[in-house]
Amino acid sequence: MRIDVVALPAELGGGDRSADLSVVVDVLRLSSTMVTAFANGCEAAIPVAEPAEALMLRDELPNVLLAGEREGYRIEGFDLGNSPFEMTRDVVRGRTLVMCSTNGTRAIVASRGGAESIVACFLNASAAARYALGTGRDVTVLCSGKLGAAALEDAVCAGMLVEKLGGGIRVELTDRARRALEAFREHADDLVRMATECEHGRYLTQIGMGRDVPYCAEVDRFDLVPHLTNGTIRAVRA
Repeated sequence: MRIDVVALPAELGGGDRSADLSVVVDVLRLSSTMVTAFANGCEAAIPVAEPAEALMLRDELPNVLLAGEREGYRIEGFDLGNSPFEMTRDVVRGRTLVMCSTNGTRAIVASRGGAESIVACFLNASAAARYALGTGRDVTVLCSGKLGAAALEDAVCAGMLVEKLGGGIRVELTDRARRALEAFREHADDLVRMATECEHGRYLTQIGMGRDVPYCAEVDRFDLVPHLTNGTIRAVRA
């Protein structure tokens, strides 16, 4: 198994990834919010890159809920923002979410060049690694970043995934995967502090969403994996 880590969707390049499993990571907060929604009974999620696409989908599918943010704030006209604490069972159970975020859903859309795409974060890291190992595919961990810049929390989560993937089998790590592994090992003893002190964690705290940050740094709270098929994401167990 070959493991690569890409810091931003723009760095995917033109290489052939058609046989790879793409693992999309957006710790703060799309991945964490989506995993939480599925844990609370969400039926499906449709990722889109732009708010206009979400609004058009609601015209076609009036029973969906729109969930998303721009610069951390709920998009005008949307039902929900991008906080995992909004994804309560009474709100999302049995519902389909159309999700649109500044960074994460764009990364999911960019990941479609691979054979499969899944969504990972600290909350489901072990489940995501088990799923990836079960496919037998080469893995590209695609970090979402923040507004075109690499994000520390995504790199650290990617490094955790690299460590879990390499724990029991022979793997080939790219230089980028090795750097992510080093980042994880540097911060492994205090992930909450890392998430709280990183640039995006500080920003979320400044705009009044600080309670999301330590939650998003919890490890292995859930054993489900969001899996993209034909433009729609559903949860699978791993």
